[in-house]
Amino acid sequence: MADLENTTDKITGAAKEATGSVAGDKSLKAEGQTEQAAANAKDSVKNASEAARAKANDAAARASEVSASVKDKTNEALTSGRAAATEARTSVEDKVAELRRATFDSLSELDEADTRKAGAAAAAVVAAIVLFFVVRAIRNR
Repeated sequence: MADLENTTDKITGAAKEATGSVAGDKSLKAEGQTEQAAANAKDSVKNASEAARAKANDAAARASEVSASVKDKTNEALTSGRAAATEARTSVEDKVAELRRATFDSLSELDEADTRKAGAAAAAVVAAIVLFFVVRAIRNR
């Protein structure tokens, strides 16, 4: 509807300007020019508004794309971090099992009193190794 009004204002303005020129009526001519200028200004505002709306829609679409990309990268990082944590846990478990086997193999050659001492020492060593790998895994995150 606004386009029709602007077109009507332009035609009316042109008619008044032409009539004012022919009749020598400067006031009517100026009124016609003013109406045409106002209609042209409305068109310019409408065009600028449409351009701004299009830019805003483009920016919103781009923001949505960036948001989706960030979400994907975050999920990839989480998956990678989980895999690294699982790998570290498996490595620690393997090392602890290996240490236990070695400790029990050496304990089988000791008498009961030495076995208790060695068991306590082995437990301390296992705890130290587990602590070492836990600290290492935390630092590597």
